[in-house]
Amino acid sequence: MKKYTVALSLALLGFAQLDAVAAVVAQAGPNPIPIDQTATTDNVQVLLATLAERNSSASVANPSEGRKNFYIQNFNTTSDYLAWTILLPAAASYQPTVMLSASSGQQFSLSVNGSVAATFTATGGWQRQVAPNISLPAGSVVVKLARTGTLSGSAQIKSLELLRASDVSAYTTRVAAARANTTWLSQAKYGLMFQYGSWGFPAGGGAALPLDQQAANFNVADFVNMVKSTGASYVIWSISWWGYHMDAPLVTPNDIVTAAGGPANPHLTASTDLIGNVATALQAQGIRFALYYHTGDEDSAWWPYQFYPTSFSANGTGDRTAFFNNWKKVVTEIGQRYGSSLDGFFFDDGCIYYPAPFEALQAAARTGNPNRLVSWNGSVFGDIPVTDFQDVQFGEGSQGQATTGSAAAGGNGLYTSGPNKGLLQHGMFTLDNDWGVHQQGQQIVSNNTSAGTMTSWIQDASSRGVPISPDLMMYEDGTVSATDLAMLQQVKQNIYGGSAATVVNDGDSGIVYSGSFSVSSNRNVGDYANDVHYTATNGDSATYTFFGKGIDFLTEKYSDEGQIDVAIDGSYVTTVNAVNGTRLAQQVLYSQTWPTSATHTIKLTKKSGTYMLVDAFRVYNTAQTMNDTNSNIAYAGSWTYSGNRNAGDFANDVHYTRTVGDSVSLSFSGSKIEVLAPTDSGGGNADVAVDGVFVRTVSENAASGYNPQQVIFSQTFANGGAHTIKLSLKSGSYIQIDAFRVYN
Repeated sequence: MKKYTVALSLALLGFAQLDAVAAVVAQAGPNPIPIDQTATTDNVQVLLATLAERNSSASVANPSEGRKNFYIQNFNTTSDYLAWTILLPAAASYQPTVMLSASSGQQFSLSVNGSVAATFTATGGWQRQVAPNISLPAGSVVVKLARTGTLSGSAQIKSLELLRASDVSAYTTRVAAARANTTWLSQAKYGLMFQYGSWGFPAGGGAALPLDQQAANFNVADFVNMVKSTGASYVIWSISWWGYHMDAPLVTPNDIVTAAGGPANPHLTASTDLIGNVATALQAQGIRFALYYHTGDEDSAWWPYQFYPTSFSANGTGDRTAFFNNWKKVVTEIGQRYGSSLDGFFFDDGCIYYPAPFEALQAAARTGNPNRLVSWNGSVFGDIPVTDFQDVQFGEGSQGQATTGSAAAGGNGLYTSGPNKGLLQHGMFTLDNDWGVHQQGQQIVSNNTSAGTMTSWIQDASSRGVPISPDLMMYEDGTVSATDLAMLQQVKQNIYGGSAATVVNDGDSGIVYSGSFSVSSNRNVGDYANDVHYTATNGDSATYTFFGKGIDFLTEKYSDEGQIDVAIDGSYVTTVNAVNGTRLAQQVLYSQTWPTSATHTIKLTKKSGTYMLVDAFRVYNTAQTMNDTNSNIAYAGSWTYSGNRNAGDFANDVHYTRTVGDSVSLSFSGSKIEVLAPTDSGGGNADVAVDGVFVRTVSENAASGYNPQQVIFSQTFANGGAHTIKLSLKSGSYIQIDAFRVYN
C-alpha cells in the first residue's frame, strides 16, 4: 500500500520532479546498519559502497556477476555521493579507511549527519586511503562520502572501513603478531605454479579420466624430476580451480554437500592422496610446497550447497555464513592433513570473500602449521590487500618488478610503504595461453618467453628479495610444454652461477652396456623416467663417457641388489653397496667432482647380489653464457643488432651480418667453448678459427623453420687456459650470433 501511495504522489509531481526523485538509489540491506562495538577481533566494520544510498549515475560494476562484489563506478562529480545510515550503541571516535581508485590529487570529504568531518586526498590508483578520525554520536548516524575540489577523471569506490580509534593500537599489534616469517620465500628466487587437478584433460582432445584414476595415474617421480630440472625452489599446486573435485582423500567436502541436502556420496575427493604424495616427494628434495585454493563456484556439485547469496554482487547483501563456515571446515582439514608439508596458501578471488572475518580465516588456514604463509588475491582492486591478516602479496600478472614501496636492492622483499606495506612482494604470471588445461581439446601453447627475459626478471626481483612464480600449463599425464621446459632449464643454468646438472637416463645412446642387460619400464617406484637397465650377471658393465666437472651415479637400493665396482678413466676407484632393506629410488651411489670440466669415463661393473641396476647419470658443468651484447665480444665489419625478437633467442636478441668477411671474435679462458646461433632457411656459412688456426666451416642453414639457440660449433680443450675463437661469414645470405657458452 505504501509503495502505491508514493508512486501515485510522484506521478502528480510532474516529469522533472519525478526524474529528480528517481535519481536516488536507496540504501540496501539493514537500515540502519548496526555497528558492533563488542568484538575484540575481526572488529573492522566494512560498509560496502554497493550498500550505500547514492545517485543513480554512480553505478555498480558487474552487478549480475553473482559471486564477486566489485565497486561503485562513475563516481565523477561533486553531486555524486555515497551515504550509509548506521546505528551506534555508544558515541566513539573512528578511524575511517576508504578503499578507492582515483587520480592522484583528487579530493574527497566524509560528512557526519550533514557536517563535513574529515577530508583526504587520493594518491593515485587503487589505494586504502586512511582519513582523519571522525566522531560518531550514539544512535542513528548518516556517514556520507563525496568528491570535492577540482575534478579530474572518474573514481571507483569499494568500501568505507571503520575501526574505533581506541582499537587501532591493539589491531596493529595483532596484525604484526599474525605475520609469519617470509624469509624462506624471499630467498627462494623462483618457483613454479601448476593449475592442475581433476578438471584437466589429456593432449589431443581425449576425454578426462575419472577423479580416482587421474589421481592414481599421475607419475609423482617424473613430476618432481621435472621440477628439479628447472631449479624451482617451491611449487604452488591447485587443490581446486575449475572444479571442486580434489586430488586428496578429504572428508569434509563430501560431508558438507550431503548435510546440505545433496547426494549421499558426491565423490568430491579422490582415494589417492596425490597432493600429499607430491608434497612429500618435493619436500624430500628440499622443494617447498604451497596450495592455491579457489572457492569452487564453477562446480555445480559443490557451489549450490554453499548457499551463497546471488544478491551479493549487485548490492553486497545476503547471508554468507554457510559459505564461511564450510570454508573453515575444509581449509582446517587440509591444514591438519598436511601439517608442516604445506608451506603456504594462496586464496584466489578476494572480492568473493571481502568483507570477511579474515582473522578467523587466517587462523583456520594456519591449522597444522603456525608458520604457514597466507595470501589473498586482490587483483580486481589493483592487488592492494583485501585484509592486513596475510603475509604475501598474491601478485597476479606481475613479474615482481619494482613499484611504489618495493624493497630496495639487497632487501628482504617486504614492501616498505604503500598499501602493501609489510607484505612480501610476489609475482605470478603465465608462461602459456592459459593458467591451466580445463577444456577438452585445449592445447598448451607457449608464450615463448625467452630464457634471457626470464633470467632478467628473476635476477631483478630476487636482488630485492622478491620471489616470482611462473605458471606452467600441464596435461593430465603431467606433460608440459617442451619449449617452456627447455627455457626453464636454461634459466636454472643462468641463475645458479652457471652450474648446470644434466640428467642422462639409462636409455641414453651414449651409455654402453656390456653383457646381458635388460630394460624394465613403467616401474612406478620412483626411478628417473620410470625405467632402469638391469643385469643379473656378475662382470657385466655399463660405461659412459661425458664432458663435465662432476658425475653422480643414480640407481635403486634394495635387498636383492649388491656391490658395484666403480672405475674412472680406466682406473678402479671404489666399490659401492646398493643393498637396503626397503626400496629406495634415485639414490646417488657414487659421486665425483673435478676442479674444471673435462672428458671423463665412468665404468660400473656388477660384483655381487642378484641384480645391478642403472637408473641415470647426473653430469655437472660450470658454464658462463655470454650474450651477443657482452663487451668482451668483438665485431668487425657491418654487424647489426636485433632485439625484442620474441623468437626464443638467448636474452631475446642477436647480432647479424650480410657482408662476406665480417667477423666476430671472443677471447676467453676455459676448457670448452660453444657457439649459439639460430638456424633457418636463409642462414649462411661461417669459417671458424681457434687460436688463429682454421678449424672448419659451420652452417646456420636449416631446411625450414626458425630454430633458436642451436650449438653450431663446439670445441673441447685438453687443458683449460686462454683461447680465442673467431667466426667469419664465408657465404650465404647472412650469419647470426646469439651467445657464447664458456665452460670453466
